[in-house]
Amino acid sequence: MRPILFYVITLMIFAADQVSKWAVITSLPLGASRPVIGSVLSLTHTHNTGGAFSLFQARNGIFIVVACIAIVALLLAYHRYHKASLGVSAALALALGGAIGNVTDRVRFGYVIDFFDIHVWPIFNIADSAISVGIIILAIGLLRARPEDAAPKEEIEQT
Repeated sequence: MRPILFYVITLMIFAADQVSKWAVITSLPLGASRPVIGSVLSLTHTHNTGGAFSLFQARNGIFIVVACIAIVALLLAYHRYHKASLGVSAALALALGGAIGNVTDRVRFGYVIDFFDIHVWPIFNIADSAISVGIIILAIGLLRARPEDAAPKEEIEQT
């Protein structure tokens, strides 16, 4: 995938995440919930000071450091493997956009704004969804990869 497309996907995820969070902040008081699709999906304005599934609450500084490391790792992975496959590059872009969206919240507010409430799962946001989908795509790619796909083409040609 060309770098411009990678960064456009990353920016689109980040922008969608931040705009959706702004909309929730300005239209739904903290703790309030509004049904969207009957009893299946609600918008519920919450603040998450923890990690995934609200684990390890009040560890914001640690999550900022971990997110920054993840952002650097995702950028390095893209620049190393961007010619490997479209799926890998797209997955990395999704995860990167989501990571930047959530770390932006942590730096700005000290917590992450979550709002999608499907009632049988912890409340989440667009950034969480992008990260999850990116990881699933990467996992599927790894499970389907052949051994010769593991190394970048430059390394294969040198051996």
